Amino acid sequence: MSTDLTSPTTADLCHKPNDSDSMDLSTPTGSLLLHGVVLRPPHWAQDMQANRIARLQSLDSERAAAVPGVVRCVCRGNFVGVVAVQRTQAQQACALLKADWLTPVAASADVHYSANQTSTPGTIHSATRYEWRNQLAEDTPDWAIAWHRNDQLTVWVNTRRQAALRQELSALLDLPPEAIRIVQHGQHTQDGLDTAVEAALLAWDLSRPVRVQAAYAATSLAVQIEQKQQTADHTRRERTQWSINALDPRRPSIAGRLCGLETDPRSGMALLTDYVDAPVQKSDRNLTATDPYSYTAAAVFAQESHFDEYCASHQLDPVQTRLARIGSERGQQLLRRVAQQSGWDQTASGPTARAAGLGRGIAYSHTIDNDCNPPQEVWSAWAVELAVDARSGGLSVSRLTVGHDASHTERTAETTTETQRALKDRLGKWTQLLLGQARQGVENTAAPSDEQHQLALPEVQVVNSARSLDQPLAWGPGVELPAAAAIANAIYNATGLRLRETPFALPTLSLDAPPTTKRRKRWRNSWLGGLMAAATGALVVAAPWRSSIPPVSRVDTSIFSAQAIERGRLVALSGDCMVCHTAPDGQTNAGGLGLDTPFGTIYTTNITPDRETGIGAWSYKAFERAMREGIHRDGRHLYPAFPYTAYAKMSDEDLQSLYAYLMTQPAVSSPNKETRLPFPMNVRPLMAGWNTLFHRDRQAYTPDPNQSPLWNRGAYLVNSSGHCAACHSPRNALGAEKSGENNFLGGGFADNWEAPALNKRSAAPIPWTEQELFQYLRTGYSPLHGVAAGPMGPVVAGLAQLPETDVRAMAHYLASLNPATTESTDNQAVMAARLEADSQASQDTRLLPGETLFNGACAVCHDSGSGPVLFGARPSLALNSNLHSDHPDNVIQVLMHGITRPAQANLSTMPGFKHSMNDAQMASLLQYMRTRFAPDKPAWNNLPEKIANIRQQQGHP
Repeated sequence: MSTDLTSPTTADLCHKPNDSDSMDLSTPTGSLLLHGVVLRPPHWAQDMQANRIARLQSLDSERAAAVPGVVRCVCRGNFVGVVAVQRTQAQQACALLKADWLTPVAASADVHYSANQTSTPGTIHSATRYEWRNQLAEDTPDWAIAWHRNDQLTVWVNTRRQAALRQELSALLDLPPEAIRIVQHGQHTQDGLDTAVEAALLAWDLSRPVRVQAAYAATSLAVQIEQKQQTADHTRRERTQWSINALDPRRPSIAGRLCGLETDPRSGMALLTDYVDAPVQKSDRNLTATDPYSYTAAAVFAQESHFDEYCASHQLDPVQTRLARIGSERGQQLLRRVAQQSGWDQTASGPTARAAGLGRGIAYSHTIDNDCNPPQEVWSAWAVELAVDARSGGLSVSRLTVGHDASHTERTAETTTETQRALKDRLGKWTQLLLGQARQGVENTAAPSDEQHQLALPEVQVVNSARSLDQPLAWGPGVELPAAAAIANAIYNATGLRLRETPFALPTLSLDAPPTTKRRKRWRNSWLGGLMAAATGALVVAAPWRSSIPPVSRVDTSIFSAQAIERGRLVALSGDCMVCHTAPDGQTNAGGLGLDTPFGTIYTTNITPDRETGIGAWSYKAFERAMREGIHRDGRHLYPAFPYTAYAKMSDEDLQSLYAYLMTQPAVSSPNKETRLPFPMNVRPLMAGWNTLFHRDRQAYTPDPNQSPLWNRGAYLVNSSGHCAACHSPRNALGAEKSGENNFLGGGFADNWEAPALNKRSAAPIPWTEQELFQYLRTGYSPLHGVAAGPMGPVVAGLAQLPETDVRAMAHYLASLNPATTESTDNQAVMAARLEADSQASQDTRLLPGETLFNGACAVCHDSGSGPVLFGARPSLALNSNLHSDHPDNVIQVLMHGITRPAQANLSTMPGFKHSMNDAQMASLLQYMRTRFAPDKPAWNNLPEKIANIRQQQGHP
């Protein structure tokens, strides 16, 4: 074909600029729009210094350019990308680029560096993870569109750094700044400076708009603080180091630096560390881009929450301890005045206040705003008072005391009563936003929504500057920075519950009464206390009969925020609740699905909020016990086909949100099918002994301080709600997962399908990489491994609805269990070509009786020499892991029952041959496929028996 892919048809020119200087600024869509994907170097450091970036030595783009739909490949310095008609085509082509990189000596995934080198290595005493979620951003990746036409460049993007973006584009493309038009596309994504520059580079001289989308959404920033050293002198700063899963926003764009652009990094807002060490950060290829405000807000939330935890653990006053460490005199003055005006010394605290459900918290920040000329320092402090209803768990923030100061207040305009009123309204609404009450900008002065659980605006006190009581302040964007930590600290003060993720989804607090005022007695010097506690715990675990938890008359679902319910929906998707608790053609979550186990068929139960047949009468306490301990509300032991051994690792916040979600779904009256297992498995009290042996760890997941936040997030999802090991790990004679490193995710069987090994036991002919795992989990298809089928299909369908950052984290963690070597990663295309060549029918395979069956039933879709792909995907059988496995079960399942419901709509279906082939024909076809596509593997044994057994099964859609 000689079609010029860069020339749109007349119908596509709906966004063509007018002959005048004006231009239609609506976002380009339709067939006119092209898509770009960028190839990242194998090494690029968080600070993006020139000596820490891999250098491109050579690039072979011939195979990539041959992919249908590819418009062109772009190479500019170390910047490499592909433009295609569809994003999937660009992704496939980008994977085929053969780039030779020179790795810099300074680049290492484990390199640590510090802004002031004050932190020294030491023993890590503790590690705590905090998560900041940008409430003004959606769970969608940031994206940008660039269109270069008639010497004008128009960029559609969401960014707060328009000046920096225009400056970079002008320098990179040699365009005058006035020829660059930046249009806010209006969607609440993360800051898109990086994607905007990438889109502009790919769209240069193309005369068509190019859209670039970030690899994954980044609405959550994870900060991990590691306690390096304990000190008895509490007036000295802590020995800590902390890392964040985000690129420092005070930098040029990634693409700009790859092109050799040098810019002044001093822009935006930056945190000044008064009384903790400066950040020591890790280089990580999966760091995400964010805006300066979110980056600083995440750091302040983590720093101030961690400092409050430090003070609480040492029984120190958080105000006086801060004052002793703050080095800034103006910061000390502001914090002292906020404490005085809030009545910190007079406000009740301790056990008496906690018994009444009252709490207070304080937090402080000191930043520098480099966007001002000259840059100015900014101080802010918040004191929060709140109350928790012990019966309903409802929370109300009663009073805010907010102080703010800036180094250039003398140049600010006089504030009026109206301005002060608007400021107080803004601060109150920002508090609501942190509590997940409303998804609206803090600048919006409109009335809040009429949701039943909407909080009233709290009383707001504004503290004037200590320098001059009649001097108005510069109330800039840094005023809200301490808010989240102050609220979290107050919640802890009132309840003893430490919340480390924003927004706090506080309506879920009503699921349990606040902790009692009696603290756990610390048996510091008494071995007897520890022994008694251990003995008591062992007796409870081993008890064959557990007490029932009384049913609740009614669950008040009006207290659940929309934020909590949405979070619960995502937790349910990650845990496949609907997959197991929905029978074929049944109503969602109404139960009745039969799970085939070696001990018999176990039927899933109704988990809708129906009071009689579901969980509508379950309190949160009963729900949590079932999830963590495997105990029914009535005291019965549940079978471990329900993976409570994994769910026990879920965080309190996720469990509470899941409860909120399930209780707000439609109630379905559907009696549960009775599970009847043979003796002795039908004696449920015996499960107490099983739990004693195999379910001793019931604590929520604890992050590994030696790993990155991305790795820890992936480990949490895989091992808790995702319960991957439940299927992908081998089990012993009692049905428990086998222990040991080789057995963990070392392969297993579930629902008569093989769940392949995800660790070093993997039988995949080409090693799994992080990118291939991500593509498979996100789309259900990897060109180098195959498609998701059987029970994995619904899993992928659920993962497709999760934030991309979560799927990326899972892929990152799983890839670490069987890391592909650099050589194998670089030679994947060569390995694939060799396997394809080896799979060509030889003289020996042509003599096998199964070849005729293969040519008639399979070749039209799976033979690479049978013509172009007309629809869906054409999985390579030579690369398919199932054909290289020691077990033929999955291949038999697919041949017998087909794939009627692919994981994604754009993947092909496959017919089953259960009714068109007999057992002998099926065995001949399997022998042929094994010999041809896995010639280095031995023949499968017991094929007739396996085929006959699987033929009797219903099959998986």
